[in-house]
Amino acid sequence: MTLPAKSTFGRSSVEVGGNITSDEFWSADTVKVIDDVIIENGVTVSIEAGVKIEFQDFYSIDVNGTILALGEPENVIHFTSLQPEYFMIDHTEYGAWNGLKFNNISTLNSGSKLEYCIFEYSKSFEEKGGVVQIYNVSDLEITNCIFQNNVADFGGAISFENHSAPKIFGNLFENNHAFISGSPIYCSYSYPRIANNTIVSNIVLNEEIFHETAAIHTFISKPQITNNIIWNNETNFYDPHQLMNCKAFYTSYNDIEFGHDGKGNIDQDPLFIGTGIHPFELEIDSPCIDSGTFSLPFGFEFPEFDLVGNSRVYNDSIDMGAYEYPEPIGSNENTIPNSSSLISHLSNYPNPFNPTTTISFELNTEITEGTELVIYNLKGQKVKNISLSLCHPELVEGRRGEKYSVIWNGTDDSGKPVSSGIYFYKLRAGDFQQVKKMMLLK
Repeated sequence: MTLPAKSTFGRSSVEVGGNITSDEFWSADTVKVIDDVIIENGVTVSIEAGVKIEFQDFYSIDVNGTILALGEPENVIHFTSLQPEYFMIDHTEYGAWNGLKFNNISTLNSGSKLEYCIFEYSKSFEEKGGVVQIYNVSDLEITNCIFQNNVADFGGAISFENHSAPKIFGNLFENNHAFISGSPIYCSYSYPRIANNTIVSNIVLNEEIFHETAAIHTFISKPQITNNIIWNNETNFYDPHQLMNCKAFYTSYNDIEFGHDGKGNIDQDPLFIGTGIHPFELEIDSPCIDSGTFSLPFGFEFPEFDLVGNSRVYNDSIDMGAYEYPEPIGSNENTIPNSSSLISHLSNYPNPFNPTTTISFELNTEITEGTELVIYNLKGQKVKNISLSLCHPELVEGRRGEKYSVIWNGTDDSGKPVSSGIYFYKLRAGDFQQVKKMMLLK
C-alpha cells in the first residue's frame, strides 16, 4: 500500500507500508516506511537516485519480486532510521530498522540490484544479516554501496544462507558489529562472489577468547573472495585472523591483515588517506594499487566506475578494494572526471523512461567535430554514438553557452530497439568527459 505524497516548502515525502501488488517507482525526496513492506512476487519497485528511505520504526522490506535501488556516485540512495540518535550497539530496537530480506525468490523474477546506496542503523537478531538477509537467492547484485553502523548476532551487514550466490562488488563495510561472529559478513551453505570490497574496522563483540570468530565467518561454504582489502577488523579470538574457513583456492589477490593462503594475497598496510568524505581511498604509494586481478569468478563483469565515480580500470590494471586510485586528468583518453568546467547540468528526463528520453546539458564551449554523446550498456559495450557536431543540427537544439537537448529513442546504431536495463551516457567535449546513468523500463 502506498499513501499519497505530501509536500512541505517544495519538498516531498511518500509513506509506504504493507503489500505492494503492482510495479512502483519511488521518486519522492523521502520515502517514509510506516509498516513492514512486502514486494510481492512478480512486482518491481524502482527507487530514484537521491531518495532517502526513512524507516519510522523497526520495519523491514521483504523482497519476493524485484527491487532496483540505483543511485549515483554523487546522488546516493540512503536507507536509514527515523531516529538514529537512539541507535545503540545492543539488542534493542530503538532507532533501528530491520533490513532487506531476500528469501526463496522465484527465478522468473528479474534480478534485484542495489547500487550507490548507503545502509545504516539496521539490526537483525532472529535472522542473520543486519542489513541484507539472503536465503536461497543468487540473482542479486550489490555494487558500490556503503554499509556502516549495523548490528546482528551473525553478519552485521550481510548474510548468505542455503545455496545463495549473489555478486557483492565494490562496497565499503565499516563499523558494523556482530555479537557472535561475522562482523560484516556471514555465509552458510552458500557461494557468494565477493570482489573489490573494502572491509575495515568492523567488530565482533563475542568475548569468548576460545570461540573462533572472524570478520567473514563461513560455514560449509565456498565464497569466492577476490581483490578485497580486509583490514583492522577486531575480534577477541586468541589467534587473530580476518577470515574463517575460507578456502585458499577461492581466495586470491586480496590484502588481508594477518595473511591468508591463496594466489596473489598480500599482508601489507593498505595506506588509506584517512581524511575527507572517503577516508578509505588509497594513498599514492599504497601496495593495493594495480595489485588486483581481472580473473574474477565466473559470471562476474567489472562495473565501469568505483565507489566515488572513478573509472574502475586504468591502463589495463585494477586496484584492490572499493576505491580505484584516480589517474591524473588528461593522462589517458579514457579518464572520466566527475565534473568539468566545460560540461554542466548533464541529465536525462524522464528517468526511468519508455521508449524515449531527453538528454540535456550545457557547454561552455562550441560544439565541434570532437563533441559526442555515446551510450553504453551495463557491460560497457557501445550501443549508440550520437554526433553533436554542427553538421547534424537536427539532433541539437540551442545555441553556444545555452542548454542543449538530444532525444534518444532507445535504439542502437543499427536502429534496433534495445532491451530494458541500465545504460550509461557519456558526453565528451574536447579532453573532458562526464558520465550519467539512466534506466529503460518496458
